Amino acid sequence: MSSTILPLKTTRRQFLGAAAMSAGGLALGACGGSDDAVRAATPGIHGLRFPGSAGVSRTMRFRFSSPLAIYPATYIWRAYPIRQAGYYTAFFWGNDDGQGNLKTFLWVNDSTADTYYGAHPYPNPPPNGTSHDWEISVRQADPVNGAVVYDRWYAQVFRAWSDGLGKHHDFYWDLPNLDMRHRVSVTTDGSYGNRNPPAPALTWGDAPWNPGREVWCGVLRGIQVYSAVLSTSDILGEARAPLSTSAGAANIWYLNLNPTPTDISDKSGRGHNPEWVGRERPGLWTGAS
Repeated sequence: MSSTILPLKTTRRQFLGAAAMSAGGLALGACGGSDDAVRAATPGIHGLRFPGSAGVSRTMRFRFSSPLAIYPATYIWRAYPIRQAGYYTAFFWGNDDGQGNLKTFLWVNDSTADTYYGAHPYPNPPPNGTSHDWEISVRQADPVNGAVVYDRWYAQVFRAWSDGLGKHHDFYWDLPNLDMRHRVSVTTDGSYGNRNPPAPALTWGDAPWNPGREVWCGVLRGIQVYSAVLSTSDILGEARAPLSTSAGAANIWYLNLNPTPTDISDKSGRGHNPEWVGRERPGLWTGAS
């Protein structure tokens, strides 16, 4: 089983410290695509239809301000990406201290970020590319594997855990495929991710350190969060039927299969309810014909 090993010092999204952090520094493309195509693909369900960065004034995201531990964890969700220029956010576990700038990301000092991860489409080329690859964002690096195909549904899972060999991160971006062609895998050394940021949060839909410029374009729904690293067999079982495995039922942390702009509450019974940040909301997407 191969994986990317990240050294102590790597680069990450250099645009954060340069033009994109200034007003107008990043050219934001419109979030195109057809809602009719999404609707035809999956009838009878609901989700959050994010407009992309060009459709947001300040930020569009919801967050858990008292998140589960960063390690171990497993996240399952359904994503329908629509093409836009630049960056997307499905989710980030990381600092959300309200500054909304590079200091939020580089909270250790002026050049170092710690204790965060996320999994999304990454622009090719960065920062303004309109083609994308699937990425893990961790330790100021963005390793990718696999091209994003737009205007189709994906069932996706990200899992993270720690052991004597380091911190491990797997992103299976097209379930039920588990082969290396459909997986991004990263291991960092054990010194990473041992200290909580000033304001730890689990955030969906936009990046807290670059608000309004990394907004998801398309639909997010079917969100399942577990406070354990699930095996691949349990992942497939939980993706088919939430809480159907003993590990899933024992470790569910948040569940909302059909989120709406007015109801992102936890349906797992654990009481881990997120809140919207700011006033902007995604649209209500429905698959009902």
